[in-house]
Amino acid sequence: MHSIIKTIDKTTESIGKVSSFLIVPLVAEIIYDVFMRYVFNKPTFWAYDMTYMIYGVYIMLGSAYTHLYDGHVRMDLVTGRLTIRRKAIVEVICYIFLFFPLFYILVKYCSIHAIWSFGAGESSSASTWRPPVYPFKIIIAFGFILFLIQGISQFIKSLLIAIGGETNES
Repeated sequence: MHSIIKTIDKTTESIGKVSSFLIVPLVAEIIYDVFMRYVFNKPTFWAYDMTYMIYGVYIMLGSAYTHLYDGHVRMDLVTGRLTIRRKAIVEVICYIFLFFPLFYILVKYCSIHAIWSFGAGESSSASTWRPPVYPFKIIIAFGFILFLIQGISQFIKSLLIAIGGETNES
């Protein structure tokens, strides 16, 4: 069980670290577009599409990494004063009734939409450039799948703590 958790965590960490470098082309693209727009009065026709696609990939691939390190916003009003084991019990319950049903729906429908987009050769209608959007939609579905898999890892860690008080250092 621990080897599965470590494999999931290392995969998530690797993908998260690699995707963090997407901020460089995103910033470069925005600087280039602003420079062209305000210095030469020649706005680019592709900047809007590139911005939302790069940023979307950055967010989707980084969300599982953020979940690995408990970086998402939480309300600790209830769990803040609980013991580690009781927090784990609350997390197990939340994973079962909130996280897994939500991510089942997200993965299912984003995957269906990504497959349709690929099959239809869907392209963007947001600009005159009209790039294909199916690679972007496939990455969104992959990001949700990665987040779900990381959620399974976090669930197993919480379950181990809840049933046996065992802590898992991954």
